[in-house]
Amino acid sequence: MAQTYLERLQKGQGNRQLICFPYLGGYAQSFYPLVPYLPDTEIWAFTPPGHGMNAEQPLEHMQQLVDLYIKELLPIIEPGATLFGHSLGGIAAYYVAERIQKELPDVAQTLRLVLSACNTPADCGVNRYDQMSDDQLIHQLFSYDGLPKELIHEKELLQYFMPVIRADFRMLESAATLEYQPISLPVLYLRGERDNAVPLQSVLKWEPYFDVPMKLQTIREGTHMFVMHHPATVACYLTSFMTQS
Repeated sequence: MAQTYLERLQKGQGNRQLICFPYLGGYAQSFYPLVPYLPDTEIWAFTPPGHGMNAEQPLEHMQQLVDLYIKELLPIIEPGATLFGHSLGGIAAYYVAERIQKELPDVAQTLRLVLSACNTPADCGVNRYDQMSDDQLIHQLFSYDGLPKELIHEKELLQYFMPVIRADFRMLESAATLEYQPISLPVLYLRGERDNAVPLQSVLKWEPYFDVPMKLQTIREGTHMFVMHHPATVACYLTSFMTQS
């Protein structure tokens, strides 16, 4: 049986389709908190190699990930679909949208894009994740407010996940090596009010990546992983964006 990387989390009751791109270390089930708040939306989400229950070797370059996502996405994507990516997933979603605009312009004309808590690809190339120690990378993860504080003492458990964590950090860094052409589909940016990983000045650096104005929405009291901690609020903004004419 062929390995699949795209899972439908909900059939939905309407004609809206949401495609979710996971954050660093994330997988399809990471988006389940959103499902109860989007009852009318068909929701799909990716599980990259090496994540969740997938035991394959994790990818380390953004181009590889985008190629895989495009291959999985084209058979199921519908006109008017919304691409939604958080953190690392936001960068992947951008490059997927850019590829669709280049290769399938008729489909791209109907798409929408939601970026969430992600730096620009160029900024990701500054951090040199590949030179960080395991402890430094783990500290980086905890700074995102996406892991229970109790886990900081579970060294053996954290070490078990280090190959995937390190691969995803390399994935982030590799995004800076990809060229891009500004895209012109409707775009919404969701940022956390208390996100120390992606301050407002970093968000504004996304403007040259688009030929249209980027709508900006702030999640009150949101830290970097607000998609986990404020799913109802995120779903509310997604619904509003997806239903705009």
